[in-house]
Amino acid sequence: MNPSLQDLLSLARFTVQSPREGARKVIGAQVPVSARWAAFALMAVLSSVLAHVSFGVMPAEMKAQMGAAMASPFRTALLQAALMLVAANAIVWIGRWRGGVGRFDDVLILMVWLQFILLILQVVQVVVQMVLPQLADVVGFASIAIFLWLLSNFVAEVHKFKSVGLTFLGVILSMLAMGFVLAIVMVPFMGAGVQ
Repeated sequence: MNPSLQDLLSLARFTVQSPREGARKVIGAQVPVSARWAAFALMAVLSSVLAHVSFGVMPAEMKAQMGAAMASPFRTALLQAALMLVAANAIVWIGRWRGGVGRFDDVLILMVWLQFILLILQVVQVVVQMVLPQLADVVGFASIAIFLWLLSNFVAEVHKFKSVGLTFLGVILSMLAMGFVLAIVMVPFMGAGVQ
């Protein structure tokens, strides 16, 4: 079965409304592992392209602040892929540590699906930035809220956790811990770049 773009958009809307059931549908589609990895790479590339399009319509002062980070679309795509891969592994291992049963292949396709939905929201944000720039921040905050809502539900579903609320708390604590560790790891490199 090769779903059309319309099918994917309909499933994306359904997933936002009923995240756990949407996650079950995505996992239940039994997408081949090779196709999951191909979709993973595609999402990283598309995320990079949209990030640079979004960067192009930003105000000049924001471009100046983010210029170094957006120097290369290829580097952006690699960074996006690395972050998605780290997140997928973290979801598997932290979830299992807390008694979950999630498999990496299922987490991988859910990360791809989450990224697809975020790309839709990013397109909306780019359009709003061009048409009604004063509302772009509102769309950005809404996208963050939807991301956390979906991620918590996806983690709860893949690991068969009953409480989405407790899963959300675990997601937030895990993200803070990983951010702290990443900051410690990056400090020497940032120091070298300043000199």
